[in-house]
Amino acid sequence: MNYPIKKLDQSDIILKDWEYEFQQRGEQPILLSDYFVRSLEKNLSTSLGGATRHENYLFTDSSKGYCFPRLRQELHSFIKGKALDRNDLKKILKCSITVPQAFNVLGDEICEKLSVGSISNEILALDWEKMDKEILRVIPWFYYPWVVSKENYLTDRIKEKLEKYRDQIEQKVAFDEALLLLVFPTKKTNFQLEQDELFGLVLLAEQDIHFEKSVLFREKAAGYLKKYDWLTTFIFSPILPMTYAQLVERVNRAQSENFSETLALQKEALQKSQAQAKELLTIVESDEELSRDIADARELGYVLTAGIEESYKSSTRYLGFMQLVAKRIGIAFPDLKYLLSKEIYQALVSGETIPAALVAERRKGFVLMMLEGEEYLATGESGHRLSGWIDRELNRVDTSVQELQGTVACRGKTRGEVRVALTPGDAHALVTGEVLVTPMTNPDYVSAMRRSVAIVTDEGGLLCHAAIMSREFGKPCIIGTKIASRVLKNGDLVEVDAENGVVQILERNK
Repeated sequence: MNYPIKKLDQSDIILKDWEYEFQQRGEQPILLSDYFVRSLEKNLSTSLGGATRHENYLFTDSSKGYCFPRLRQELHSFIKGKALDRNDLKKILKCSITVPQAFNVLGDEICEKLSVGSISNEILALDWEKMDKEILRVIPWFYYPWVVSKENYLTDRIKEKLEKYRDQIEQKVAFDEALLLLVFPTKKTNFQLEQDELFGLVLLAEQDIHFEKSVLFREKAAGYLKKYDWLTTFIFSPILPMTYAQLVERVNRAQSENFSETLALQKEALQKSQAQAKELLTIVESDEELSRDIADARELGYVLTAGIEESYKSSTRYLGFMQLVAKRIGIAFPDLKYLLSKEIYQALVSGETIPAALVAERRKGFVLMMLEGEEYLATGESGHRLSGWIDRELNRVDTSVQELQGTVACRGKTRGEVRVALTPGDAHALVTGEVLVTPMTNPDYVSAMRRSVAIVTDEGGLLCHAAIMSREFGKPCIIGTKIASRVLKNGDLVEVDAENGVVQILERNK
């Protein structure tokens, strides 16, 4: 593994060629950025049968991603064509689950070797190379369903086909609400199933003030952690899974938030929605093509989250392996994220350790870029300054606006103070009754979503995680505002009108 990489200077970045695309849902450090730019360059088009082409991407240390808008438009047009072809869509839906699953099977195979005795650096290097290759293969299968959902390719087609049934639909429910009801996934992801198991732990805690010392609670907690300890991790990142102490804290917080009562109301609302959806399906059941589209949209909503679940699980599947690799190259396990994949591989091959000074420099900041097939990196203080310059120049928005518009994901209307959460850590600070404002949500946002009075996102389509979970929780939700997390500030008072898709700024927090 010896891919070339160049030193990045400000002169290498022509601002007019670049455009902001997304804020990562968690931390996007050097290692993850390295995986992403190489995967998108190498596999993004070819994994769906397209021709080899360059995919120019740039990541800053604020976890923001930038792309060439011209290339993005061409790529999205290609993906749209695939999504609207039933056979290609079937491949997207299948591989978005099976490819991450295969990656986790490899993780089990690699970690199984660790139990049979001493492992040489040579074997570790070969396994790291295998892991690297598979990560590059997995990443496109996150991107495809994300684009199909974000751009509403399927849901727009369904909405168009539903028009001829509008009169019948509106005798039962508002037309736009009918679309949301029909495309809501019927299969439950682990993120949803986890709620029931957490509920069981909360019930035990409510019966015993010293529940954390209870033998029964510890047994149930062990079962929970075996299934869900990956919930606090992130994709391909050196993050330790959930501990027993963290679970106890989770249960304590759930009690303080009236979790049991909220979950009961949530289930009642979900049953009502499912009954409405079933009734609506009788209107279109003779329309085979529309019925298949609805089934595909439901599956996409499931796959979009279930595929991400598999990638979160990778943090636990590869845990022992990555910890041993970090030890062999002389760094702390969490510090793997500051290195390029090839640097880790080369350190294993050479038997040399990573200098502490290099890790210390990388902690200060970075920018990583893939341009026309060549990878560039700037690190340290100069990398952090470059990151700030890019974000200021390419991430500008009109902060004087008083109203934001987006797409309704869950209907309702409410007011509250804003809590901007660019990371899961920010989301943990949200207090009950605040409006969660975030670029996108991920599993570690779920507790904050439950505490919030409403949810507003920059990105996402009707099948995204925020849309699905907001309907699960019955929280007013507006998605796809593009700029909410950059315009709104903590403490701003807003009205979230999720009947009309409008966020009104009522009072700025001075």
